[in-house]
Amino acid sequence: MPARTRTPLPCLVPLLLVCTALLALVAYLLGGSPTARAGDERTVTATGDAVGEAPPIACVVIDAGHGGEDGGASSAAGVLEKDLNLSVAFALRDLFEAAGVPVVMTRTEDKLLYDRNLDFQGRKKVLDLAARRLVAEKVAAEVADGGGVCLFISIHMNAFPQPRYSGMQVWYGAAHPLSAEVAGRIQSAAVAIMPDNHRKIKAAGSNIYLLDRIQTPAVLVECGFLSNPEEAERLSQEGYRYAVAAAVFAGVIAVYRTDKPQLR
Repeated sequence: MPARTRTPLPCLVPLLLVCTALLALVAYLLGGSPTARAGDERTVTATGDAVGEAPPIACVVIDAGHGGEDGGASSAAGVLEKDLNLSVAFALRDLFEAAGVPVVMTRTEDKLLYDRNLDFQGRKKVLDLAARRLVAEKVAAEVADGGGVCLFISIHMNAFPQPRYSGMQVWYGAAHPLSAEVAGRIQSAAVAIMPDNHRKIKAAGSNIYLLDRIQTPAVLVECGFLSNPEEAERLSQEGYRYAVAAAVFAGVIAVYRTDKPQLR
């Protein structure tokens, strides 16, 4: 009988992480899928066709929106967007790093990124966004010589005056052709935990500063509506936030597949 060959443990890590992501999604399906009520502007998700041979991911920049004195949206119970964004970002970082993909986070603390040594009065948000853009552009420049790309993922929560709206929605930057593909795959993966979510991916305009200016593949994920009481309650649960991160990770993996040498 021929001897069995052992698969090196590092080669199993991406597969194990994909399995972990899928198990997180399945766990929510078996435990009772969250119901996402539809607004009349919702349409079909995903882009459909893949975009040929994707260049390798050299690094992922994960941007947890808001922070510090900018709490972002808030739920009726007082849950702040900035805290949920950072929690999802950390979970997403752990998934990518365990799969062997280097990660840079724009923030790891509860603060905005403006330079305190500058005259920031009335300019905190502008300076903060400029600092986040600088992080993304610096990383992209560092990895460009190796032939890979830097993928930018910004994590946010949504809100609307009417509480009936819910569900994840993904925006994409128009500067790079892979942005729409990544957005569509993430939107499709989210259906596992939000089966009634039929939101359509949308191209970012100039009003979404980072996606409008970053030249590498870039998406912004609105993970759910804090203005919807049921969805806000789910988002306040650590397990659900991990499932959201797993859906984002699984969507990226669907583009940069683990059975080809694109994910490194």
